[in-house]
Amino acid sequence: MIPLPLLRDVDFRRLLAGAAFNQQGMTGEHVVIGLLVLRLTDSTAWVGITLAIYFLPFFVFGMLSGVVADWIDRRKLLRGIECAIIVNLLLFALCLTFDLTALWLLIAFTLVSGSLRAMHQPVRASYAYDIAGPQQVTAAIGLVNLGSRCGQLFGALAAGAIMHRYGAPAALLTVAAGHGIAFLLFSGFRTAGAAAVTLRAPIRQNLREYAAELGSNRVLLMLLAVTASIEIFGFSFATTLPELAVMRSTLGADGLGLMHAARASGGIAAGLTFSLVGAIQHRGIIFLCVIVAFGSCLMLLSIESPLMLTLLAIFLVTSMATSSDILTQSMMQLSVANHLRGRAMGVWVLAIGAAPLGHLQMGAFAEWAGVGNALLINGAALVATGLVMALAVPALRRL
Repeated sequence: MIPLPLLRDVDFRRLLAGAAFNQQGMTGEHVVIGLLVLRLTDSTAWVGITLAIYFLPFFVFGMLSGVVADWIDRRKLLRGIECAIIVNLLLFALCLTFDLTALWLLIAFTLVSGSLRAMHQPVRASYAYDIAGPQQVTAAIGLVNLGSRCGQLFGALAAGAIMHRYGAPAALLTVAAGHGIAFLLFSGFRTAGAAAVTLRAPIRQNLREYAAELGSNRVLLMLLAVTASIEIFGFSFATTLPELAVMRSTLGADGLGLMHAARASGGIAAGLTFSLVGAIQHRGIIFLCVIVAFGSCLMLLSIESPLMLTLLAIFLVTSMATSSDILTQSMMQLSVANHLRGRAMGVWVLAIGAAPLGHLQMGAFAEWAGVGNALLINGAALVATGLVMALAVPALRRL
């Protein structure tokens, strides 16, 4: 059964709902940005470059985001980040309303948005642990991912449909409205959580402790490397979605919205699975199996197929992607002392900061060899990564 003690907690329910509306905004943003860039450039490579810029702040601010998450009250941080995202989206919509659609301007807004979301991720995951504690951390992160993916499902469908009928500015206003609801939900937090850190060290001390932990914690370093590899070879498949929507669908923005909805549905399935399981054993072995399955599903997506089969492949790919996120976030937080958990999530953000490399190489391969071959190459690389890690890193199997 779903862990009812978590759902009885008012703050956890607010976090769950707020995460849904936050991610509704993120996916809606991806739909709008991807289609605008493809229309301006007619190039999947440029879509990859734009997504690379979107995720670049995850690498640049990875360490800083974790430090800040351990330094400032996480409830205040979540509210402040939502406000900043709303302002950025409204400015973006205003520029598009006045037909200011130059590529450099799209990239500028993309960079700001990526920077704000890089700060949001570790705070949200750390606060989920604050509420749930170590015994229920995997279930808590699974539930938050479940809420997030539900938001992504709505965000993808709504952004695609609204952009198709009313244009990009209207789609961005819908996205901003979702973030406004998230802000209101986060404003209702009552407690810091039973597992929250009560003594907050100065930021310089936080940075010193962060560097020392990275230098001595081999498990954390190993998870950093594996997560970065998954980000490069796995999550970069999003670069191909605008072109897949054109190739395998005649629906335009609606077709891309359906593909992002399939992504969200796969994430919902994975989040629901982990929330039902609760406390699990042998996370490392499960994680390795997920990596291999992730690559295999990408290879399936590479096969030319009708829209419905493509949507099914995307569903399977994203269920594996979400499973890897849930497992790495929980394992990283469990591998450090309680007062370092925000910084552990900063390491996770640093790892997914490898995304620009993935989107650039996926875009380049798609231009050079075609979208199908690019997905096949990345899927095979991910399968190889899982198998090599299983044989060469026994410590991972023991987690």
